[in-house]
Amino acid sequence: RCLYVGYSPVFFSQNSYHSAGPETVHGGIVGWTYGISLTKKCPLYLEFGFAMSLNLERESDEFWFDNDKGKNVKAAEKGNKYTLLRLAIPFNLTYRFSFSNNFILAPYVGFTCCFNPINDYKSFVEYTDELIKSSKYASMSQILPEGEHKTYWHHEIQASCQVGFNMTIAKHFSLGAEYGFDLTNIADDKKSSRAAVKFGYEW
Repeated sequence: RCLYVGYSPVFFSQNSYHSAGPETVHGGIVGWTYGISLTKKCPLYLEFGFAMSLNLERESDEFWFDNDKGKNVKAAEKGNKYTLLRLAIPFNLTYRFSFSNNFILAPYVGFTCCFNPINDYKSFVEYTDELIKSSKYASMSQILPEGEHKTYWHHEIQASCQVGFNMTIAKHFSLGAEYGFDLTNIADDKKSSRAAVKFGYEW
Protein backbone atom coordinates (compact mmCIF):
# COMPACT_ATOMS: atom_id res chain seq x y z
CA ARG A 1 0.00 0.00 0.00
CA CYS A 2 1.22 3.50 -0.82
CA LEU A 3 -0.11 6.97 -0.12
CA TYR A 4 1.42 9.66 -2.35
CA VAL A 5 1.33 13.32 -3.36
CA GLY A 6 2.95 15.01 -6.32
CA TYR A 7 3.18 17.59 -9.08
CA SER A 8 1.11 16.76 -12.17
CA PRO A 9 0.81 19.19 -15.13
CA VAL A 10 -1.59 18.59 -18.03
CA PHE A 11 -0.59 19.21 -21.66
CA PHE A 12 -3.15 19.94 -24.39
CA SER A 13 -2.88 19.42 -28.13
CA GLN A 14 -5.43 21.13 -30.35
CA ASN A 15 -6.93 19.56 -33.46
CA SER A 16 -8.47 22.88 -34.54
CA TYR A 17 -7.18 26.43 -34.84
CA HIS A 18 -10.53 27.59 -33.43
CA SER A 19 -10.12 25.59 -30.22
CA ALA A 20 -9.87 27.67 -27.05
CA GLY A 21 -7.78 26.98 -23.99
CA PRO A 22 -4.21 26.88 -22.65
CA GLU A 23 -1.47 24.48 -23.75
CA THR A 24 -0.19 23.61 -20.27
CA VAL A 25 -2.06 23.67 -16.96
CA HIS A 26 -0.12 23.17 -13.73
CA GLY A 27 -1.52 21.23 -10.79
CA GLY A 28 -1.09 18.66 -8.06
CA ILE A 29 -2.15 15.10 -7.36
CA VAL A 30 -2.85 12.95 -4.30
CA GLY A 31 -3.57 9.24 -4.41
CA TRP A 32 -3.44 5.76 -2.95
CA THR A 33 -2.45 2.40 -4.46
CA TYR A 34 -2.64 -1.24 -3.41
CA GLY A 35 -0.83 -4.18 -5.01
CA ILE A 36 -1.82 -7.84 -5.38
CA SER A 37 0.75 -10.49 -6.27
CA LEU A 38 -0.23 -12.38 -9.45
CA THR A 39 2.25 -15.25 -9.23
CA LYS A 40 4.70 -16.79 -6.75
CA LYS A 41 7.30 -17.44 -9.46
CA CYS A 42 8.07 -13.78 -10.19
CA PRO A 43 7.40 -10.37 -8.56
CA LEU A 44 4.54 -9.42 -10.90
CA TYR A 45 1.74 -7.36 -9.34
CA LEU A 46 -1.62 -5.91 -10.24
CA GLU A 47 -1.87 -2.47 -8.64
CA PHE A 48 -5.04 -0.41 -8.39
CA GLY A 49 -6.16 2.60 -6.40
CA PHE A 50 -7.63 6.07 -6.48
CA ALA A 51 -6.20 9.47 -7.39
CA MET A 52 -7.49 13.03 -7.34
CA SER A 53 -5.81 15.88 -9.20
CA LEU A 54 -6.57 19.59 -9.47
CA ASN A 55 -5.21 21.78 -12.27
CA LEU A 56 -5.75 25.56 -12.48
CA GLU A 57 -4.69 28.17 -15.01
CA ARG A 58 -5.54 31.88 -15.29
CA GLU A 59 -4.48 34.22 -18.12
CA SER A 60 -5.52 37.88 -18.09
CA ASP A 61 -4.88 41.42 -19.35
CA GLU A 62 -5.40 44.65 -17.41
CA PHE A 63 -7.25 47.75 -18.61
CA TRP A 64 -6.42 51.18 -17.17
CA PHE A 65 -8.21 54.55 -17.30
CA ASP A 66 -8.03 58.09 -15.92
CA ASN A 67 -10.46 58.38 -13.03
CA ASP A 68 -12.48 61.49 -12.07
CA LYS A 69 -9.42 62.92 -10.30
CA GLY A 70 -7.25 62.49 -13.39
CA LYS A 71 -5.24 59.62 -11.92
CA ASN A 72 -4.45 56.61 -14.11
CA VAL A 73 -5.73 53.52 -12.30
CA LYS A 74 -6.69 49.94 -13.10
CA ALA A 75 -10.21 49.71 -14.51
CA ALA A 76 -10.77 46.04 -15.26
CA GLU A 77 -9.20 42.68 -15.80
CA LYS A 78 -10.13 40.52 -18.78
CA GLY A 79 -8.96 36.98 -19.34
CA ASN A 80 -9.58 33.26 -19.32
CA LYS A 81 -9.43 30.63 -16.62
CA TYR A 82 -9.37 26.86 -16.83
CA THR A 83 -10.26 24.47 -14.01
CA LEU A 84 -9.86 20.68 -14.09
CA LEU A 85 -10.76 18.41 -11.18
CA ARG A 86 -10.01 14.82 -12.12
CA LEU A 87 -10.93 11.65 -10.24
CA ALA A 88 -9.12 8.56 -11.49
CA ILE A 89 -9.07 4.80 -10.85
CA PRO A 90 -5.78 3.42 -12.23
CA PHE A 91 -4.95 -0.23 -12.92
CA ASN A 92 -1.25 -1.03 -13.40
CA LEU A 93 0.73 -4.15 -14.22
CA THR A 94 3.94 -3.79 -12.18
CA TYR A 95 7.19 -5.76 -12.04
CA ARG A 96 9.28 -5.21 -8.92
CA PHE A 97 13.06 -5.53 -9.25
CA SER A 98 14.51 -5.96 -5.77
CA PHE A 99 18.18 -4.93 -5.63
CA SER A 100 18.40 -5.03 -1.83
CA ASN A 101 16.19 -4.83 1.24
CA ASN A 102 16.38 -1.05 0.98
CA PHE A 103 15.89 -0.46 -2.76
CA ILE A 104 13.20 -1.68 -5.19
CA LEU A 105 12.63 -0.46 -8.74
CA ALA A 106 9.12 -1.07 -10.07
CA PRO A 107 8.29 -0.12 -13.70
CA TYR A 108 4.65 -0.36 -14.72
CA VAL A 109 2.17 0.10 -17.53
CA GLY A 110 -1.55 0.56 -17.06
CA PHE A 111 -5.01 1.83 -17.86
CA THR A 112 -7.07 4.51 -16.06
CA CYS A 113 -10.78 5.28 -15.85
CA CYS A 114 -11.32 9.02 -15.33
CA PHE A 115 -14.19 11.22 -14.23
CA ASN A 116 -13.92 15.01 -14.54
CA PRO A 117 -16.62 16.62 -12.33
CA ILE A 118 -15.15 20.10 -12.92
CA ASN A 119 -13.67 20.53 -16.37
CA ASP A 120 -14.36 23.88 -18.03
CA TYR A 121 -12.82 26.89 -19.68
CA LYS A 122 -14.27 30.36 -19.03
CA SER A 123 -13.68 33.90 -20.17
CA PHE A 124 -14.23 36.66 -17.61
CA VAL A 125 -14.27 40.43 -17.10
CA GLU A 126 -13.83 41.83 -13.58
CA TYR A 127 -14.26 45.54 -12.72
CA THR A 128 -12.30 47.32 -10.01
CA ASP A 129 -13.97 49.47 -7.33
CA GLU A 130 -12.27 52.52 -8.88
CA LEU A 131 -14.19 52.00 -12.12
CA ILE A 132 -17.51 51.20 -10.45
CA LYS A 133 -17.37 54.44 -8.43
CA SER A 134 -16.34 56.62 -11.37
CA SER A 135 -18.48 58.52 -13.86
CA LYS A 136 -17.06 56.37 -16.69
CA TYR A 137 -18.63 53.16 -15.35
CA ALA A 138 -21.73 53.35 -17.60
CA SER A 139 -19.77 53.79 -20.83
CA MET A 140 -17.19 51.15 -19.91
CA SER A 141 -19.88 48.59 -19.04
CA GLN A 142 -21.28 48.96 -22.57
CA ILE A 143 -17.90 48.40 -24.20
CA LEU A 144 -16.66 45.65 -21.89
CA PRO A 145 -19.55 43.87 -20.08
CA GLU A 146 -18.65 42.40 -16.71
CA GLY A 147 -19.18 38.74 -15.87
CA GLU A 148 -18.21 35.18 -16.80
CA HIS A 149 -18.91 33.29 -19.98
CA LYS A 150 -18.34 29.58 -20.31
CA THR A 151 -16.78 29.18 -23.73
CA TYR A 152 -15.72 25.56 -23.66
CA TRP A 153 -17.13 22.37 -22.14
CA HIS A 154 -14.88 19.32 -21.89
CA HIS A 155 -15.87 15.67 -21.70
CA GLU A 156 -16.58 14.38 -18.20
CA ILE A 157 -15.80 10.69 -18.77
CA GLN A 158 -12.42 9.62 -20.13
CA ALA A 159 -10.10 6.66 -20.53
CA SER A 160 -6.31 6.95 -20.57
CA CYS A 161 -3.21 4.81 -20.32
CA GLN A 162 0.09 5.40 -18.56
CA VAL A 163 3.66 4.17 -18.16
CA GLY A 164 5.96 4.93 -15.27
CA PHE A 165 8.12 3.67 -12.45
CA ASN A 166 8.38 3.79 -8.67
CA MET A 167 11.47 3.46 -6.51
CA THR A 168 11.13 2.24 -2.93
CA ILE A 169 13.90 3.49 -0.66
CA ALA A 170 14.54 2.34 2.91
CA LYS A 171 11.45 0.06 2.73
CA HIS A 172 8.88 2.83 3.29
CA PHE A 173 9.64 5.85 1.11
CA SER A 174 8.84 5.99 -2.59
CA LEU A 175 9.75 8.27 -5.48
CA GLY A 176 8.14 7.87 -8.88
CA ALA A 177 7.46 9.40 -12.28
CA GLU A 178 4.66 8.80 -14.78
CA TYR A 179 3.49 9.85 -18.23
CA GLY A 180 -0.05 9.23 -19.48
CA PHE A 181 -2.13 10.12 -22.52
CA ASP A 182 -5.78 10.04 -23.56
CA LEU A 183 -7.42 7.09 -25.20
CA THR A 184 -10.55 9.24 -25.50
CA ASN A 185 -10.41 13.00 -26.13
CA ILE A 186 -10.89 15.45 -23.28
CA ALA A 187 -12.95 17.51 -25.77
CA ASP A 188 -14.21 17.20 -29.34
CA ASP A 189 -11.14 18.92 -30.77
CA LYS A 190 -8.62 18.44 -27.95
CA LYS A 191 -6.39 15.69 -26.67
CA SER A 192 -4.48 15.78 -23.42
CA SER A 193 -1.52 14.10 -21.81
CA ARG A 194 -0.11 14.43 -18.33
CA ALA A 195 3.05 13.88 -16.38
CA ALA A 196 3.53 13.30 -12.67
CA VAL A 197 6.36 13.29 -10.17
CA LYS A 198 5.21 11.55 -7.00
CA PHE A 199 6.48 11.18 -3.45
CA GLY A 200 4.92 8.55 -1.21
CA TYR A 201 4.96 6.45 1.92
CA GLU A 202 4.55 2.65 1.75
CA TRP A 203 3.48 0.27 4.46
